[in-house]
Amino acid sequence: MNELLVRTATGIILAAAAVLSVLYFPVWLFKITIALITGIGTWEIFHLLSKRFEDINPLFFGISGFFLSVVFLFLSPILTIFLIFLIGFYTAHRIYSLNTLTASVFGLSYGIFFISSLALLHEQNKYLLLVLFATVWAGDTMAYFAGKTFGKHRLAPRLSPKKTWEGAFGSIVGSVLAGGLTAYFFSITEAFIPVFIASILMQIGDLFESFLKRQVGEKDSSHLIPGHGGILDRIDALIFASVVFVIFFQIKNTL
Repeated sequence: MNELLVRTATGIILAAAAVLSVLYFPVWLFKITIALITGIGTWEIFHLLSKRFEDINPLFFGISGFFLSVVFLFLSPILTIFLIFLIGFYTAHRIYSLNTLTASVFGLSYGIFFISSLALLHEQNKYLLLVLFATVWAGDTMAYFAGKTFGKHRLAPRLSPKKTWEGAFGSIVGSVLAGGLTAYFFSITEAFIPVFIASILMQIGDLFESFLKRQVGEKDSSHLIPGHGGILDRIDALIFASVVFVIFFQIKNTL
């Protein structure tokens, strides 16, 4: 029970901080905040990868993640990609390892582009982030209760033994309802489409991180957040859903 109380209290504090920062931070400050989170998340990714690749330095990549996120959000996505490859090559050439190059480029790309997408969405329309939060948080909540109550059929037992098809279906229903209602409340009806797509793909976001952790024998990405594990453990589904929102509105604005 104490663990549940800690988890609940921490979750409420984090949710309140997230909503307040979305509503009251100017765009530049929100970008810097997301860049800091990106740095921490990137450190967690390479903390996991370092279990398999001993020559990887998580701190170096965490600092790189912060600065590359700043480059991505304030300067140029193409420059960011170029720097990712340079850093990956710098790391890999010293030990002459293609596997290390692949891991470096993957880890940086996952951390920077996925987490930083939250700031792109805020720049587009900060209320879209509230729609995103409602979509993901309601989905997570419904997945827990539907899985506990009806869960019998395992969705991906090798990756996440507790995740069930029933929980995933409950998550989709909760996400669509909460995300749709929030989008309607803020008069952003065009968000109905990304809400629906994200409600499905956020299931993959959770499994994606679980795959990484299973590969290196870890339960959590880190122990930074009491009762929750690491940053990635809290935002794995959120950043997948965020990318869906960003892609949808970028395409919409281009057409």
